Amino acid sequence: MSETIERRHGLEAFVAATESVGGARVEIDVLTGRGFLNLRLDPRKGNGLETAARALNQPLPLTANTFTTGEHRVYWCGPDEWLIETDEERATRLGSDLAKALADCHAAINDVSSGHVALGIAGEDARTVLAKGCTLDLDPREFGPGQCARTGLAKATVLLAVADDAAGYTVIVARSFADYLCRWLANAARPHGVRFPVP
Repeated sequence: MSETIERRHGLEAFVAATESVGGARVEIDVLTGRGFLNLRLDPRKGNGLETAARALNQPLPLTANTFTTGEHRVYWCGPDEWLIETDEERATRLGSDLAKALADCHAAINDVSSGHVALGIAGEDARTVLAKGCTLDLDPREFGPGQCARTGLAKATVLLAVADDAAGYTVIVARSFADYLCRWLANAARPHGVRFPVP
């Protein structure tokens, strides 16, 4: 993630003039220290679901477009696919533990941390800004807390999730699109006032 963080300093000047006098109504943040594991598992074969849940110390979400929270965030990506978001330092060990636990199951686990960047989008106008480039209906009655979905956002494919407490959104995007998407978000948020904290 270091390349994205370095670019973030260049973004500071880009967004510095966008904060409104009355205060920013959108906050964009690059969420550092995140690791990601892709889990493929056929839930119809064997006891893979139960085995994975024990290794994670939390259940896999089985309802489409939802996620579970606990020690990790586990996003439903398909009937046999999940994305596990965890602490960056734990990702390698967790991947190894899962691989061992699921050795006798029809499953595959891959560390995809290097290919993903997580962004946090919060503030009273966050949904309005996302709606400018998102193909989903973001009305809370249609896409509310605890839900997630793969969708298009400003020509980038992302995994979008609504926080459990509806305090904001998490956007997980391919590293190659992260800088572009940050700039698009900052520009889309300009009329609302935007804050882009830089470490």
